[in-house]
Amino acid sequence: MRYLILIFFCVLQLSANAYWTIDEYVEKNPEQKYYMQHFNKMVQGNAVPLTQTHKKVKIALLYPGNQITDYWKRSQTSFEARLQELHVNYEVIPVFVDENDVKTMQQKLKELLALKSDYLVFTLNIDGHKKLISQLITNKKPKLILQNITTPLKQWGDTQPFMYVGFDHVEGTKLLAKYYAKTLPKHSNYLMLYHNEGYISQMRGDSFIHIFKDDYTLKGAYYTYVKKELAKRIVKEYSGLDNISFIYNCSTDIAVGASEALEELGMKEKIMINGWGGGSLELQMIQEGKLDVTAMRMNDDNGVAMAEAIKLDIMNKSVPTIYSGQFELVDKNSTKEEIESFKQRAFRYSH
Repeated sequence: MRYLILIFFCVLQLSANAYWTIDEYVEKNPEQKYYMQHFNKMVQGNAVPLTQTHKKVKIALLYPGNQITDYWKRSQTSFEARLQELHVNYEVIPVFVDENDVKTMQQKLKELLALKSDYLVFTLNIDGHKKLISQLITNKKPKLILQNITTPLKQWGDTQPFMYVGFDHVEGTKLLAKYYAKTLPKHSNYLMLYHNEGYISQMRGDSFIHIFKDDYTLKGAYYTYVKKELAKRIVKEYSGLDNISFIYNCSTDIAVGASEALEELGMKEKIMINGWGGGSLELQMIQEGKLDVTAMRMNDDNGVAMAEAIKLDIMNKSVPTIYSGQFELVDKNSTKEEIESFKQRAFRYSH
């Protein structure tokens, strides 16, 4: 199969060294601990509206538009709902682009910058994103919020974006790793279905491989480019499925493709699969027996965090460099009541 990747752990270490973990960044910048703790209380609490007048703030969103997950849409919904509760005078300009299409993303970014926005919400996954972001950081306008990443890049030193916001991919991965460790015996074989060639694959995929390098046997690893049909085809064409105990998926789209492939092959009961993120579709799949487990993000907290950061900025108050939200583990043994309780928390604005 031409999608096969060879994994070398020395490469993993080099990739990991490009970023500071949250703990490393806080150790380097101890004042961040207080900012983060205080800020988290704001995010979890009720909105406290602004009382001061201010000019309308213009906010551009440049989001991946090629994914099944509802993460990005829910983020926008919760972001705007909280801005309204905070009485922020704002305008949001949302643009959704295939994250693999760097050329189109570059053009859309140029158009958004021409609008002279005060804030730009973007993401960082593939190398093409990094080059675009480096230019923005140098210019310092608009203020950059990097979403779905919580590990500052070392190459940017003390000149970091306005904020990193999301759910730490390694923490979510550890949650899934604990579940597999409790559920499956040592020396089980597995397949890795990666995201793109970039940050999310490193954080969600490589970190999982590293955790289990001495306990479980990786039989194959494949990039899917977040395409459901490619993930499905990889699983159906893999010749050694009879010797596989589970398939580790790095995103919702990939999990859907893997699940469909196993159902069509009549192997769903023999091979475990996970989701990643715990959006509405994944929760439904778990309840229908099509998925075994997921790390569920308390999704709307990241939209709330972005709104609260902008409020603080308007007030000329300190904003933490990182906001990382919470996860809950949901598996096929979770009750309807437990899942409903998680949904009430996770989708408090985007329900």
